[in-house]
Amino acid sequence: MKYPEFRALEDRNGGSKADDLLTASITAFCCVARPAKSDAQQLEDLAVPLLALASPRVRRHAAAALSEMPHAPKRLILALAEDDVDISAPLLLRSPVLKPGDLIGLIQRRGIGHARVIARRTVEDAALLQTLRQLHDPAIDRALALQSGLPAHEENEALDRAEPESPRLRETREALRALMRASDAGHSTDQALADQLIDAALLDETHTFRAAFTTALDLDGETAERIIGHGLNAELTIALAALGLSAEAAHLVLTGLFGLVHKDLHSLRLFVQSYRQIDQDKAQATIQRWKTEENSQKLRQKLREMAADFERGGTAPGPAKRRVS
Repeated sequence: MKYPEFRALEDRNGGSKADDLLTASITAFCCVARPAKSDAQQLEDLAVPLLALASPRVRRHAAAALSEMPHAPKRLILALAEDDVDISAPLLLRSPVLKPGDLIGLIQRRGIGHARVIARRTVEDAALLQTLRQLHDPAIDRALALQSGLPAHEENEALDRAEPESPRLRETREALRALMRASDAGHSTDQALADQLIDAALLDETHTFRAAFTTALDLDGETAERIIGHGLNAELTIALAALGLSAEAAHLVLTGLFGLVHKDLHSLRLFVQSYRQIDQDKAQATIQRWKTEENSQKLRQKLREMAADFERGGTAPGPAKRRVS
């Protein structure tokens, strides 16, 4: 899968004019801190006609970039939301522009695939809930059950049923893999691991991401939580490089975890250049150093606990022995 920004960095001769114009207009709009109505109107006027000419890859980028923007032009959002689910999924999941009436219309026009993604939103509108439930789809029913106020034991049962072969996760995973197959370049050393981390990050499955990240690096949960942190940081970037993720996969993971972290071509270019300069062997040595420090801290803590136990055990019998003598 190749985002248009990466194509601009790696293949200056590729891409159509429609792709370039759409990418540039979306990127420019996302860089505006507080876009005015005129900015949204300009983007809408330029971008909507380009959608029919743009490649699926660029439409995916547009949907992902605009998915959390409350001021995005509605006609553009609706046009992208009507696209195939592997393109429209970020908007269906998160866009604040899409209201219940819009979502009901999308379900009626686009069917079960869109409905399964929409069911993962926080659904409070009665009409939307009824529309989803009337489909009698097991994946949708599970997604809605997780949102409802079920008793704890029933909620756990719903979770247990959803986890082994969740259709909604499988559907999105296949969509992401389809994106990754769009180009042979930019693949990670361990593509299965990259897919797993990207899936978990983009699907807001924080616990799943943390578990996979912890297992892949063989770290304890506390250390992994510190590395992941709450924003873009050097340790997390080094860890992703140590795992063999490509610059593109790392960018997707960071975007899924923290939102759009590289909002323009310049910052993205700097990230790609700096990330590719990280030597994987050195990154793995850094991870090993973290493990050594982690083990040393555990050992010191254990020794302190043993010393404290010894002191408590040693002082108690002393007076008793003196009283006996």
